[in-house]
Amino acid sequence: MHISYILLLACVLGLAQAGTWRKSQDSSLNDEESRASWTHKQSDMWPRDVADFPEANLLIHKVEKRLERVHNNDQLKSQVVDYVVNQLRQCKTGNEMDEHCVKRSIGYAMSFINRHQYE
Repeated sequence: MHISYILLLACVLGLAQAGTWRKSQDSSLNDEESRASWTHKQSDMWPRDVADFPEANLLIHKVEKRLERVHNNDQLKSQVVDYVVNQLRQCKTGNEMDEHCVKRSIGYAMSFINRHQYE
């Protein structure tokens, strides 16, 4: 009878440990999934004071992809980068960047590119 209790206790503890391990695995997977696949690699084009914020990665990625389609117009590329950097700096408050502000800036940046691309 005592052996049954010991085996039951060992099984309960084993299941509790397995549940804790599973939750930690799920949590680490969710953290990896929440990181965007477009995680920005530092380039000379973007100043560190804005590029080091993970929240800025989405906007930077979209602008870089859009600028890949702009050929032979370094002046436009420079204007766009300056505009986007200014937008990102406006989204900063101290050492934090407002993710919603960055997302709103995507539309402004794309509109800016459209407006200036065909001038």
